[in-house]
Amino acid sequence: MKPTSLILIIILLAAELASAQTKAWTFQQCLDTALQRNISVNLSRMSNELNKEDLEKVKANRIPSLSANASEGLNLGKNVDTTTNSFVTQAYHSTNFGVSSSYNVFNGLQNANTIRQYRMNVEAGQYDIEKAKNDVTLSITIGYLQVLLYTETLAAAKSQEEATASLVIRTEKLVNAGKSPESDLLEMKSQQATNNLSVITQQNLLDLAKVTLMQLMDIPIVENFEVAIPVMDESSAAVVQSNEEIYQKSLMVQPQITSASLRTNSSQMALKVNQGAAWPRVTLGANLNSNYASSRKQGSAVNPEGYPFFSQMWDNIGQSFSLGVSIPIYSNRQIKTNIDRAKINLITTQLNEQNVKNVLRKSVEQTYSDMRASVRKYEATKLQVAAVQSVYDNAEKKYSDGVMSATDFLTQKNNFTQAQSTLIQAKYDYIFKRKILDFYQGKAIQF
Repeated sequence: MKPTSLILIIILLAAELASAQTKAWTFQQCLDTALQRNISVNLSRMSNELNKEDLEKVKANRIPSLSANASEGLNLGKNVDTTTNSFVTQAYHSTNFGVSSSYNVFNGLQNANTIRQYRMNVEAGQYDIEKAKNDVTLSITIGYLQVLLYTETLAAAKSQEEATASLVIRTEKLVNAGKSPESDLLEMKSQQATNNLSVITQQNLLDLAKVTLMQLMDIPIVENFEVAIPVMDESSAAVVQSNEEIYQKSLMVQPQITSASLRTNSSQMALKVNQGAAWPRVTLGANLNSNYASSRKQGSAVNPEGYPFFSQMWDNIGQSFSLGVSIPIYSNRQIKTNIDRAKINLITTQLNEQNVKNVLRKSVEQTYSDMRASVRKYEATKLQVAAVQSVYDNAEKKYSDGVMSATDFLTQKNNFTQAQSTLIQAKYDYIFKRKILDFYQGKAIQF
């Protein structure tokens, strides 16, 4: 390859890499990355894979067991030839082969109930994965909105910085023309320094918010990380549903509720499994075996002949079948203890299910109350900004005409700046509460 071609390829790859590094991350891209890389979500997946393996294992209990055995022995001295059940005193070797199988015909429905229990565990595990994803979604939503919030407050701070810089130039002209005292210029420069500090503060907050979001996504920290600025619906409509209606809907769609319910049902199955241990057990068994002994002969006692290995093995084949019943009478209280523990565990899971519902209800009620408060605050703040802006515009005109001091003008300017900052915070607080309330009702968070 020519050096020029190699250099061109390197330049193109570097440009592509730089473009990829400076891309603006959308909310969905941030969320997808976090869900793919998040350790808690992946641990939930692996935990449920173990549940699936446990289910396959208990399913196999419905299949008869099958085992084979083989042994080779050397016998010295006086021994019993197992092929003839007679005593021999010579040294000989023996070979035994066998195949056995057993099947639980009835064991108190323990197999069937255990399979039901483990199926519920697998299904509950799936909802645990969804719960872990929901936790990540809420974390990414908070992190993403924090970046958007500080991006907007930084833009506002920079706008105020530019406006103050213009006022400093204008005040210098007024001072040079003798229309304003030099103290006005000093106050303007002081305000300019304050605005410069505010820009640095907001930039630091934005940088920290970006680092937090990248950490939530579990990606390396980069300097040029940017998020896409979405067009958001800022209309503040009143909540038409009651908190009870929202709660009842959330009970049907939130995965932690279904998971807790399934674990309660699983505990009920576990109780039935332990109760089944007190029932009689019926077992069916089958066995096939054969053996060989080098001491065994065939023919007459006067003229015995050797008994070949394969002929002897074929002639010695034996089969047996058995049907056994085992009735538990006393097991050192193990069965009763297991049943009592299963009952306690059932009550525990029932309490946990109720607690999960209570936690969700409190979260819905709190978010509902916060949502209504955020709507009122957002609307009131918009009216406040409109009113303060009118006062500020009037004060700016008076200051330009030289009929208002710099101190009074800066007071109005700072009031306007504070009102703008409050409005931005109120807006994002309202957007977040609205998204969370929709999320509890099963609506996907989108920007």
